[in-house]
Parts: sequence; structure tokens; C-alpha cells
Amino acid sequence: MKTKVTIKDIAKKIQVHHTTVSRALRGDSRISETTKQQVLDCAQKMGYEPNQNALNLRNRTINTIAIIIPNISHEIFARFVSLLTDHASKEGFTVSIFQTKESYELEQEIVQTLIRNRVGGVIASISINTKEGAHFNRLMDYGIPLVFFDRYCKDVNAPKVEVNNYKGAARAVKYLKNKGFSRIAHLTGNTEINVFGERNKGYKDTLAALGLSFHKSLQIKKEFEEQDGAFLLKQLWDEEEKPDALFVDSFILTAGILKECKQMGIHIPQDLGLLTISNERFCDLVEPAQSVLEQPIEDLAETSFRILLSRIKLENSTTKNNSSVFDFSLIERESS
Repeated sequence: MKTKVTIKDIAKKIQVHHTTVSRALRGDSRISETTKQQVLDCAQKMGYEPNQNALNLRNRTINTIAIIIPNISHEIFARFVSLLTDHASKEGFTVSIFQTKESYELEQEIVQTLIRNRVGGVIASISINTKEGAHFNRLMDYGIPLVFFDRYCKDVNAPKVEVNNYKGAARAVKYLKNKGFSRIAHLTGNTEINVFGERNKGYKDTLAALGLSFHKSLQIKKEFEEQDGAFLLKQLWDEEEKPDALFVDSFILTAGILKECKQMGIHIPQDLGLLTISNERFCDLVEPAQSVLEQPIEDLAETSFRILLSRIKLENSTTKNNSSVFDFSLIERESS
């Protein structure tokens, strides 16, 4: 039977006093950042498991929560942060915001920083390059409540607040089919990430169910940029059988598609229909105005904060997975 690692074991290993280890694990300001990191690294290597009850009841900066997002320049994340900050402020919480810039390595560093600083709780949406969630599990090992929104790690048992991406994609394909389109292509992200994988499966399954034989699903396995949309459109237009509609996972890609359509003389929706997953406020200002599947950002933000707050206050078991799933809204405009 494996012997439980203690603070004194860690202290002996790195040759410091056990009170130094205890203070470092609590994020005590009297301990240098170098020593804190040394202690945390050693604790991880030795398999140290903190006393959950003690950590939950003390040693955390309860009134500070952290939000981890891939990129605040994306409208969904910018609005989510704005709304959640409002909810937090009303409850007396300070919010710290961290961007991963779609980097798995930076995401790991951010989580390590949050553990050192003993934040009260974390709300996170993972990077497009995150394959596993060991670093997020460490948050909970140290008694820090975690809630995922939108994108999440499948190997981490934490509450998730999301939209039904499979159902949304199915709705998009059915809508385009009903508008008279039959050759529908899907432009998406890395399908190893839950949101893109579920949308892609919904797209494929619905094509099959509707008896539509045309199938083109193109993935972008990095942060979306406008030029990616332009590149994929040219790639599709070089095919002998061209699509007559695109279901696009981000307005960033659609912006590139719109610019390239003007260059290539492709008319929307006469030559190509467009339906985009987007919460961009200017989707109805571009020409033609864009049909969109819109996420309920207000519901996502409010629910994420409510779940995190209940876990900070110890109202729910830290092992109970009280997740929430919402539906997209379809807004029809000129592009379809």
C-alpha cells in the first residue's frame, strides 16, 4: 500500500523546514517565488495530496476568481468576461483574466500561477491545442474549484457549461437544406476539441440522415485567422464539384471568405450560402447581412458564475458534476 506523502517528506527532500513547505503550499507572501515553485514541483513529483477540507476552508484568496480564455479578441470570450465580471462584482469578487493565446504550454503556466496564488476559484475554456487536463486536475488537488465553459477537457471531472454543439450543427444543416442548398461544406477547428468535434459529428450525421451525398469537412488545427477562411474557400472552389453553402464555425473565417468572394466574383447567397456560428455584433452590418447560430452568452456567464460560487461556498460536493447545456438561437439574414 502506497504511503501518503507528507509536508515533512517534501521538506526533507528539498532540505528546508516543514513550515517553509507549508507556507509555500499556501502561497504565503513570506516565501520567495523560487522556493514556492521548488516546493510545488517536488510535491507534484512525490504525489503529495493536500488535505482537501483544510484547503477548502482556509489558505485561499476566496474573494478572487480567475477566468482563463483562449483569446479575448473573440467576441464570445470578450462578452463572456464582461458579463461574468459584472456578476462577480455584485457578489464582492475580484476577477483576474488570463489569455492562453491558444497555447497549451501557456495554459499550464497560468494554472501553475493560480495554484501559487491560491485563487478562490477558476472558470476556464481550454486552448485549441490542449489534449489532456492534468494541470486542471491539479487545481482541484489543491482545493481550488473549477468550472469549464464552452471548451473543456474530457478527462477532468469538473462542471461544464456549454451549448449543445451537436444539436446546433444538425439544425444548421437542416436549415440550409430547407433553404434549397444541397452541397453543404463545413469549416471547423481541431475536432479533438469538444466543440469542434461535436459540431462536425452533428454535421456528418445530419447529412447522412437527409440523404445528402456531398461531404466536405475542412479542419483548421490552429488559432483562426481571416486568411484561413480565404484559403479554404479557394481550395473548395478549385474542386470539380463546388459547395453551394458553407457552415462556418467562426466569423473570423467568414470575414476572410467574404473578402475572397468579392475578389473571385462569387455572389452570396446566389452562388454560395453562408451560415456562421457567431455572436459578433456586426454580423448584420456587413453585406450581405450574415445568418448566424448565436450562443446564449448571458446564460453561459450567469450559470458558470453561479456554479463556481456554490462550490466556493461549499454548497455542493466538489465531486458532483452539476453541468448545464443550452441551445443555439438561429438568426436568419441575407446570407442564406
